[in-house]
Amino acid sequence: MLTASGIRRKLMTVMLLLVLTVLALFTYWQIYTQNALLQAELRKQTNLMLENLHSRAMFQSHQLRRQVQEEIASLNLFELTSTLTEASRINQELDFVILTDADNKIVIHTADRSLQQQIYRDADYPDKLVIAIAGPEPDPARWSGAALSQALQSAESIFYQLPVEVGNRHWGQLVLAFSLAKLKAEISSSQAENAATVRRHTLNSMLTAFSILLITFLIISWLADTLSAPIRRLTGLAQRLSKGDFTVAGQVDSTRNDEVGVLSAQFAEMAVHLEKAYLDLEEYNLLLERKVDERTQQLNQRNEELMQAINELEDSQQQLVHSEKMAALGQLVASIAHEINTPLGAIQASAGNATRYYSAFANSLQLLLNRATPSDQALFLWLLHNAGPMESLTTREERAAKRSAITRLKAQGIPRAEDIAEMLMDMGLAQQTDTLLPLLQAPHYQEMIECACELTGVMRSNQTIYSATARASKIVFALKSFARQDQLGEKTASDINEGINTVLVLYSGLLKQGCEVIKEFGRLPLLQCHADELNQVWTNLIHNALQAMEYRGTLTIQTYLEESGTRPQIVVQISDTGHGIPPEYKDRIWDSFFTTKESGEGSGLGLGICRRIIEKHNGRMFFDSQPGCTTFTVVLPLQATPDRFQHQDHPAATTH
Repeated sequence: MLTASGIRRKLMTVMLLLVLTVLALFTYWQIYTQNALLQAELRKQTNLMLENLHSRAMFQSHQLRRQVQEEIASLNLFELTSTLTEASRINQELDFVILTDADNKIVIHTADRSLQQQIYRDADYPDKLVIAIAGPEPDPARWSGAALSQALQSAESIFYQLPVEVGNRHWGQLVLAFSLAKLKAEISSSQAENAATVRRHTLNSMLTAFSILLITFLIISWLADTLSAPIRRLTGLAQRLSKGDFTVAGQVDSTRNDEVGVLSAQFAEMAVHLEKAYLDLEEYNLLLERKVDERTQQLNQRNEELMQAINELEDSQQQLVHSEKMAALGQLVASIAHEINTPLGAIQASAGNATRYYSAFANSLQLLLNRATPSDQALFLWLLHNAGPMESLTTREERAAKRSAITRLKAQGIPRAEDIAEMLMDMGLAQQTDTLLPLLQAPHYQEMIECACELTGVMRSNQTIYSATARASKIVFALKSFARQDQLGEKTASDINEGINTVLVLYSGLLKQGCEVIKEFGRLPLLQCHADELNQVWTNLIHNALQAMEYRGTLTIQTYLEESGTRPQIVVQISDTGHGIPPEYKDRIWDSFFTTKESGEGSGLGLGICRRIIEKHNGRMFFDSQPGCTTFTVVLPLQATPDRFQHQDHPAATTH
């Protein structure tokens, strides 16, 4: 709010700034004008002194040239030297005189006699102005006062060069050097006097301006006090009125006939109206408070009802998500049962083989102990140390390795080559037939190979049991991870790649029917999320992709971290080579209870639930579909800049 003191301060500031600006401009103009006049007068005096010096020098130069020409004509060179020396002594402005002959050799030098008979050069005399006079006078346009002053700014002396003519013959040159030191000293003295005059004038102007400014300040202060006094009074009354003092209406002075009097009368009228409005407002506030209390009670009751409805809706949604999850799990029961029965059958068969191998080895043990020679023992020990599990070879590679071993054995004349090659294949030694051949010179090598094959068979059976047990445990662990439900509803740090791998393990039985899986997993940070809900998303998308391909095709899963935007985010893309989504269904696939599957295969809640789960994580979910390629993309933003990555690096691309 602008107070009376503020008005007074602003009024004084504006008027003082205005007066100060005018005084400053006037003072500057006066000082500038005086300085310009003094400078112009100094230039005029300088040009006049230069012209006088130039005129005197020209007069003396022509006089000396006539005397020099006369004395040269009379062959009186001794008198000529005295004349030039005397002229240099009498004229204080003339430094020296030089007379040269036609070959430019110095004949007379009044300042330095040692230079006589030497060649005269202008370069020996720097800081000079050379004025060559060919006729009676130099060029007046070139050597006027202003031009001469400009030319002499950096010169210390003036050289007048006059040709010397004797009769009609050019005899030489006369050079007169006039010093400018005295003239420049006079000019410097005049400049100092001008500077002192300017300083005195500046000081007087500033004192005058300060006096005017002080007088103006006093006048403006008096006027501001006179004009702002009634406004200050009204300001004080307004402050009291703002605090609820309505008695100020009778204290207003409205007898003035100017604008302030009108303002005071209107202020008094406003105070009366405000008092009436204040009383009405108090009564209205009491009524409003009662209505607000009643409305608040109603809103609190409705909020409680709304919170109860929201809690019931959340419980229903959790049950719906869990039901959909269990429904998807139910569709995998047959495949999972087959996946578990397969390793159980392998365990049962391997246990029977281990018993059979042990019984056979027990029967051969007596031969090994009683009849084995040192070479037989060496062969037996080599087989035990180098035997291992059967190599993971294709059928074609297995047949080729077996044929190669049989060929080498027959080439060495080994009987029962086919049986020996078969046992070497079982022990994983078919590729080392060449190393084994020298050891087959033992007398009982066939019995040693059979005994080693039976003993190592127990190891191979145990290896098979271990692999089958690990496979069954992996399936059970994946099933347990998938079926768990987060009861607390809190987010935990989870590995997205690990969750997708869990779902792929559960679908391994269906994938073996003819589906190729390509995994392109990037290195991802741990994500704060509801892992069980995201596993439901991956399950639904992978199951839909397999059904779209009728379990025959290529399933591509790609994950990567996108850091190009303002906030890093994890991107998951699941693509299939199925028939695609028809154009008429693309706008309806997110609708609840919409499905194109037959009765009993789907409820139509899958994609709708998936989208709500992703939106719950502040993410996005969209798709792109055309015949032969459908890609669903899930984008999950990170809560903060990732500072810790998962410990295991997933391969860039894996094909199953």
